[in-house]
This record gives sequence, C-alpha cells and structure tokens, in this order.
Amino acid sequence: MTGDPLYTYTNDLVIIGRRQWPLTSKGNKLHLSRTIISLACLCLANPAKALAPTQIFSQASPSVVVLETFDEKNQRLGSHTATVIEPERLVATCDVLETAATLRVATTTGSVISRVTARDRERNLCLISAPGLTAVPIPKLTQILPVGSRVFAMSNALGLGIGISEGVISGIRNFSPGAYVQFSAPISPGSEGGALVDDGGQLVGIIDYRRRDGQNVNFASMAQWISEIEPRALASEARLKRFDRAMALSKQQQWNDLQAMAATWPSEEPEAKDAWRFVVAAARERGDTEAELQGWKALYRIDSSSIEAGTGLGRAFMASGKTREALDLARQLQTTHQQDAMCWLFLAQAQQVSGQTRDAEQSYRRAVELDPWLIDAYRGTAVLAQMRGDSQTAIAVWKRLSGLFSNQLWPRTGLAGAYLAAGKPALAWSTLGQVADSDTDNALVWYLRGVTLFRIGCPEQAIQAYRKSLDHKLANADWAWAGIASALSEIHRFPEAIDAIRSAVQAAPANDEWRYQLAINLKDGGRANEALAITADLVEKKPEEAKNWRQHGFVLAELERTAEAIPAMEKSLQIESRQAKLWAALIESYQIAGRRDDAKRAYEQLRSIDGAMAESLYREAILPYEERL
Repeated sequence: MTGDPLYTYTNDLVIIGRRQWPLTSKGNKLHLSRTIISLACLCLANPAKALAPTQIFSQASPSVVVLETFDEKNQRLGSHTATVIEPERLVATCDVLETAATLRVATTTGSVISRVTARDRERNLCLISAPGLTAVPIPKLTQILPVGSRVFAMSNALGLGIGISEGVISGIRNFSPGAYVQFSAPISPGSEGGALVDDGGQLVGIIDYRRRDGQNVNFASMAQWISEIEPRALASEARLKRFDRAMALSKQQQWNDLQAMAATWPSEEPEAKDAWRFVVAAARERGDTEAELQGWKALYRIDSSSIEAGTGLGRAFMASGKTREALDLARQLQTTHQQDAMCWLFLAQAQQVSGQTRDAEQSYRRAVELDPWLIDAYRGTAVLAQMRGDSQTAIAVWKRLSGLFSNQLWPRTGLAGAYLAAGKPALAWSTLGQVADSDTDNALVWYLRGVTLFRIGCPEQAIQAYRKSLDHKLANADWAWAGIASALSEIHRFPEAIDAIRSAVQAAPANDEWRYQLAINLKDGGRANEALAITADLVEKKPEEAKNWRQHGFVLAELERTAEAIPAMEKSLQIESRQAKLWAALIESYQIAGRRDDAKRAYEQLRSIDGAMAESLYREAILPYEERL
C-alpha cells in the first residue's frame, strides 16, 4: 500500500478517511480522478459532526427493546435485550434463550410473542421473529472502528428499561469464533443483546455481557456477523438438532437418557464443547462426581484459555475432595487472568475450603471490586462472616442484596438464614413474612420456617413446616429430614426421630453429619449398641474431628464400657479442650473407674471453663465419693 497524509490506495481502491473510492486504470498506469480526489478531500476537510448522546439515544433507542424469557409454567426467567435489524426481526444472544419456553418483546402498547428463527451458537447470536414489531433498524457500520473511538451501549441493564452509557473501544480481541470489540461503556446483567453504536449512531456490534469463555470485561460481537447468522445456522443444522435433543432431555430432567446420549457424542465430535458440557450436566445431576470431573478435564483440554472450563474443573476438584489441586489451579488462573472477577471468585472459594479464610475474604472483595454484580462473591463474604461469628457483617451483606434485588427470593432467604445464624429467629420470621405472595409456598421458605419455629420452641409446628418443604420438593431433602429428626428428638419421640434421620442418610449418603446425628438418636433412644458401629466408623474415617471421639465416648459410656470410653473422651479433649459437658462426663467416668486423682484434675480443668457447672458437678460426682472415705 502507498499513501500520503491525505489518502492511501491499493490496486483497486483509494481510502480517504473512512470512505473508499474506486480507482480508474489506463494501461498499466493507475490514475485518480481529479473529481473524486476533490470531493474526497472536501469530505476530509468537513467531517460529519458527531452526534450528542441525547441525539444518539433519541435516534437509536426505539430499535433496542426489552426481551423477556419465560419457562413452561409461564414464570419469568429473566429480562434481557434485543436489537432490531429489520422490521419484525431482532438479534439477541443465544445463551440467555436456551432454557426459555416463551419469548416476549415488550413494547409501549404491550408485548409481542416472539420465536427464534436461526442460531449461530458459536458466536452466541440468534435471530428472532417478532410479528407486528415495526421499529426501524439501526444502520450497520461496515468497517471496524479504531481503538479509542467513542461508543455508546444501549441496553436493558438490570431489567430497568432501555438506557445508555458511554465509553471507548478498548481493543479488538480474537477468540475462536472471530474478532470481538472490547469496550469500556458500563453494562450489567440484562445488557446482553443490546446495541453498541458509534458517535454517528451506527451499529458497531451486539453486546455480549459475559462471554461464554468466562471473560468479565465488556465485549460485543461484530455487526457484520448479523448477516452471517442464517448461513452459519444452516451449515450447523445437524449439530443444532443434536444440541436441541440434549437440551430437551435436560429440561425434562431425563438425566439417564442425557447421560447415554452424552456418552456417545464426544466419540463423534471429540472437540465439541457442547458435548462435554452435557456430559458434565448429566454427571452432576446423577451425582457421579468422577464422570463430572472427567468432563471438565476434557473441556479444559480443548480450551485451556477458557475461564469457564478452568473454574468448572477447579470446582469439580473441590467436589471430589481434591482441594490442593483446586487451589493450585485457582492460583494459576488468577495469575493469567488478574482482571477477571470469576477467577478471583474461584480463588476465594478454593481458599475457603482450604481453610485460608483471611485470604479468601480478600479474594471475595477483589471479585466484587471487578464485578459489583457478582452475587456469589457477596454470598461468600457473608458465609465467611458467619463462620467467624461476625453476624453483623453477614446481616449487612444480605440486607444490601435484599435491597438490590427486592423482587427476588434468594436474598430474603439468605437474610433469614443470617438472622438464624445470629440467634435472632424473630427477625428471621419477620423476613420470611416479607417474601412475595408467589413465593410463600416455596420449598426453601417452608424449610426456613421449620428452622425458625424449632428455634423459638415450637417443635410440632416445625415438623409440619419441614414436611411442607418436602411436599414442595426441597432440593436438599436431607436438610428437612434432619430438621424433622431434631424436632422429634426434642419431644422425645425417638423411634420416629431415628426413622427421620435415616431418611436424611438415605437422601445424602455421603454426608457424615447425618450419620453422626443418627448415632446420637440411636444412643438417646436406647439403642446404643447400634450407634457404636457408626461412631467407631466415624472416628476411624475422621480421627481429627473432636465431635466424633466425643460421641464415641458417650456411646461407650452408655454401654458401661468405661475403660474404653475414657480414652475416647480424652482424645476429643486433646483436639478441642474447652468442652465443658465432656469434661463433666469424663469426671463421672473417672469416678466410676476409681481414678479419683484424675477426676480431681479434670474438675480443676472444668472450673477454668465453666465454674458454675464445676461446682454443681463437685457436689454430685466428687463430694459423695469423698464423704464415703
């Protein structure tokens, strides 16, 4: 290419500013038309004036619409954005549509039922037909703007309606589907499918709030890609049919059938990410942690730059108990993606399960700084606060989320849980009373009502609430069964309590807490011989946990095997010394075994922990023996 300060030219074109002009040829010598040069230079001398943001919004906003998704029961799933490309035709991002049964485009006069007509899943672009929608499309830009160019994002951010934000093009980034526009104009959830326009009001690209590889910075797909959606969809028709079949099985919760289908798909398309994603989904729902782990390993092998695959693999490591591998991977991802909130979130979670709570809290905070709408980071912060006994911080976090998402259920249940953890059941009850009418019969709400009723001393009503949560298909049925067992135990209905906690064990056999609770109920219900096999297994499986040794000692004492009970109690106190009730039980066991000096030493230990209990026990368990002497 040759050029001067005003223009450049190739064999066919002269390029002046953003415009292209044809060259004329005479023999082998290229000539520029004087007329064309004059006109082009006049255009350079008088460039088109950039529009003001108010003008851009007035001109383009009618072509950016609210797109709502609904499930099979006509419950709203989300509020997103779509951009008009022709009368009655829109473009949106595919990922927000995949679980929807119905699409509706909101208009000033109502809503228009819409449907997807073509999908380019690789580029995450879908064409939508909206009969009766007459909005004028935004003119598409035909070339890529230079980095630093002024741009505006128009979208339905946070479901608040169509708005506008300003920024610049930060770069052109290459991913496997092609080159994407990275931009700095602020966007939020709900912005996906919105329009990115230049300062002349032309369409630069379609906003993709969070790229499917997990990137957290702002991207838009090229406007030029819109015309390629239909031919690319036609070329991938067979793959889309397979995807639709797998998605249908997923919606119907036919996990065994999905697993069978997903098992053969990778053999035919080993590098297909969708195939392995369904492998992961089927394995997760079937509780097959090893198959899920292998699926994530395959996804990470196909694309190690994908944050989705990296964090998914890391969480699979954690689910499999491989915390060291998870933490190593989290650190690696954070190093290579220092500005990505999802990587900081995963690092925080890996640090939390590894016991590095201070580091985890800092990582959660960094994740929120990078993405103020990353809800799991707020949740993690609240959980850590509750773990260290900082109920004030936990409640403050959940209150903030409840204010931000006042029309959603999960912040209310989170706040109720924080109040329960803080020992404030009355406030938890009040919070649960504020849920929307449509959520009053929610399974989790009934479960939390059960917990609250139990805490305020109403075990019979608590049992009814727990059973309601089971009737409404509580996701973690074991929680409700364990709650029922606790309430039944409280009113000494031990046979029923044992049956309930056995149901919890059956619902979640890998959860040793329920086996621990079963041992307690068996002991208290006069069946200590059955409890012994459980406690013996728990101390062998997790010898580092004080409570397992404590309960093993209690069961042995109940069976009058004092000589064996004493070492178990002593082991528990070596791990966790400030267990007042266990010191009391140990004193009694020492006295039964005739170890008077050991009983007195244990009494002195108890005095340093709980003086009132020590004095009471002295009168009951030590003084009578001294009087006999």
